This record gives sequence, C-alpha cells and structure tokens, in this order.
Amino acid sequence: MDSQVARQIRLKGSSSDRRGSVRFPVKLEVRYSVVGLPGRAENGSGRTIDMSSSGLSFTADRPLSIGQTVDLSIDWPVLLGEGVQLQLVTSGVVVRSAGAVIALRIGRHEFRTRRAELRVEPPKVSVG
Repeated sequence: MDSQVARQIRLKGSSSDRRGSVRFPVKLEVRYSVVGLPGRAENGSGRTIDMSSSGLSFTADRPLSIGQTVDLSIDWPVLLGEGVQLQLVTSGVVVRSAGAVIALRIGRHEFRTRRAELRVEPPKVSVG
C-alpha cells in the first residue's frame, strides 16, 4: 500500500480509536460459532464490515456478549490456482458489541483450501 494512503487512513481515525492496525472495508459472508457454551451450540451467519490483521467487525444475526470466544469462517473472494477456494478461518474474542454489530480481536487466523464447486451445465440439445 502506498505510504501516503496509509497515512491518510490513520489520520482519519479518531484519537480515541484503540485499534492497533488499519481496518479495511471488506464485505464478505461470515459463518460463526460461539466457543465454550456448555450444553448448547450457538452458530450463526453475518457479513464483515471491515478487517485488519488483528481484528474485524461484522454483523451477526444475533447479539453476542463481550468476552465470548468466536470461531469464524469467511469464504475468500479470490480462487487459488486451478479453481481452489480459499477460506479464512479465525478465532478471537468479542471486544465490542452494539446490537448485531460485533468487533472481534483476532487471536489466530489461517487460510485453508477447499475445492471450489464446479458448475456443470447440461449439454444443449438442438431439435431440428
């Protein structure tokens, strides 16, 4: 990234912003699972708002509590090589929650690969 652009992004943030890294607006589908809930699984989906190497914010389909550990899975928008889908898998702690808008501090992240689904169209039959 151009250093001038990065500088402008940092200057636009308020002085009360405690983020350690610049967030970039990214709108991707998210699937999440709350970790460590005894006796019940809490899974949901949503959409990212922005992300950096150390955190992300997203909309969830239900409010989450500060301090909860959440595993997220995000289908990355770029295919690798010959049609291999990348998936960003993260785990982190909810640090802010305002209704359905959640801020997560990322503890770990990794890219995983999976074969993208092939779309096979039936052969065209000409009648004639």
